[in-house]
Amino acid sequence: MADCATLVVLRHAQSEWNRANRFTGWMDVPLSPHGVEQAIALGEQIGALAPQFDLAVTSLLRRAGHTLDLILDRCGAPQRPVVRSWRLNDRHYGALTGMGKDAAAECYGAARVQAWRRGFAEAPPPLDAERQQNIVAQFDSAALPDADTLPLTESLRDTLERVLPLWESTVVPSLRNGESVLMVAHGNALRALFKHIDHIDDARIASLEVAHAEPLVLRLDDAMRVVLRVGLGSLLQARPISAGSETNQWPLKASGEVS
Repeated sequence: MADCATLVVLRHAQSEWNRANRFTGWMDVPLSPHGVEQAIALGEQIGALAPQFDLAVTSLLRRAGHTLDLILDRCGAPQRPVVRSWRLNDRHYGALTGMGKDAAAECYGAARVQAWRRGFAEAPPPLDAERQQNIVAQFDSAALPDADTLPLTESLRDTLERVLPLWESTVVPSLRNGESVLMVAHGNALRALFKHIDHIDDARIASLEVAHAEPLVLRLDDAMRVVLRVGLGSLLQARPISAGSETNQWPLKASGEVS
């Protein structure tokens, strides 16, 4: 078997709008106090495994960026490059942005909203131009492409098409060099990426859930095939490591078993 690289992926910790059960999309909502606690705890847990990340990637949205920063601060990993890209932003929820999920179901019908949320090709109605301008104004214009190319709404398929160029140009080359990568992103961006990595068909992707603040450790071969997938909790239970440990390897075997 070829040498494998490690990719640690997780959805950001709880945000204020997650707590309020609102559609967030591209709105730059901060972490809730509980989310801050989640991220700090994750950093300490990851630090117990003494990781050496060569690259970290996240979105432009602070709920993901703050989660990443807290993890890196607490886990004690050496400073490494951090890529913050609009391509890893959450799915643009169009006219649903900011709506409570119950209110959206009352307005559009529960079945339709569910199809927008869980389907692959369905997208909500687009956001109006004024609200889109407010969203774009949250970001440094230098970090975004031309405003005319930014989405007003997205399906999961659109989200995948946005995420893939970053995956192919930044993450894959690092993994093929045998480097370890930490990715902190959003539920739908990660659903889209898992669809690509795991070749999940359009029907089955509807049932894929990505929980907040639950890291998944993947080992990938040179062809970007997943040869091992394990939750962080399983690693901690299988091989607890003291904070002062000198090891710099995740406790994984190429055979796909926790050591």
